[in-house]
Amino acid sequence: MILPPTLKRFKPPRGGGRLGDAEREAVTIRDVARRAGVAVGTVSNYLNGSAPLAEATARRVQRAIDGLGYRVHLAARSLRSRRTQSVGLVLPNISNPFYAEVARAIEHALWDRGFQTLLCDSSQDAERERMHLEALESRRVDGILMIRTADWRLPRSRLLRPRVPIVFVDRGVAGMPSVTSDNRLGGELAARHLAELGHRAIAVLAGENAVGNVRERLHGFRAELARHGVTVAPRHVATGPQAIELGREVSRWVNGRQRPTAVFATNDIVAIGAWRQLVGMGVRIPADLSLIGFDDIEMSNLSLPPLTTIRQDKSALGREATAVLLQLLAGATPPSRHTLIPPALVVRGSTGPPPPSRA
Repeated sequence: MILPPTLKRFKPPRGGGRLGDAEREAVTIRDVARRAGVAVGTVSNYLNGSAPLAEATARRVQRAIDGLGYRVHLAARSLRSRRTQSVGLVLPNISNPFYAEVARAIEHALWDRGFQTLLCDSSQDAERERMHLEALESRRVDGILMIRTADWRLPRSRLLRPRVPIVFVDRGVAGMPSVTSDNRLGGELAARHLAELGHRAIAVLAGENAVGNVRERLHGFRAELARHGVTVAPRHVATGPQAIELGREVSRWVNGRQRPTAVFATNDIVAIGAWRQLVGMGVRIPADLSLIGFDDIEMSNLSLPPLTTIRQDKSALGREATAVLLQLLAGATPPSRHTLIPPALVVRGSTGPPPPSRA
């Protein structure tokens, strides 16, 4: 069994010419059911995401929708269901490429299911975040998807009795519906890669320890290094906001007497900041120093050499978060309070064995 697949955008039937608006409006859910050979209720469940369908049945329904050019009438649906067919999406910083890519994945997943997305940027401000939540509730959105700020302040009592169903993305909240990457596993993958290349002197651009997913990456990274008999010296750890400026801290290690042979950054933006600093100092990557990031944002493949990184599956994050929210809207209980999306190591040109003199 699978969750109801996405409602595709309208495609004209093959060989039949393009239907006009009036013809598309004339196609009903009963026509779709008749074409697919299923009950009207089955089509309704598919469109609303209110019940799982067998994969073969879901494909038949989608083929009928595509062939007939059926289009959901959102205004009529809203009147019948007392829903607005809108979902709020709250992000901590839309200028961060990772958040922007996750937002795109979520917007596409919601659009395919007949929902519009109302985007809010909290600018890493907990009070602004709270005001966005209240504004979305007053607009009667059907649900909220949220990447919370590091300085999360919403009272626990409010979470336990939410006015609108809410699903947390990327940064989970204990006991609440959350969809995140397996950050600990991602940290382990990064450490294993560096250790197997032969690195023993490793530095970490660690970000903010108060951020749960960063903390999990570091736990996984250190635990895997320990299995290889490697520890990170305190002098080789830099903390701070996960912004490009943190990456510039590599200069203190390059100029130091005990220079590392590899650097792990807990996100790609920080890694790109380090890359820029290293290139400006004449450090060869990876001949002199290897560099690995976390996220696999689009620009990580544009550096020279391209950045080795841990890929977070942004599309899967968007799909799964949307699926969990649809289950909540249908009155169902998600199979798990916390859905983990597995990450993957992407090896590019920024990592290699340590310099022969340091191996």
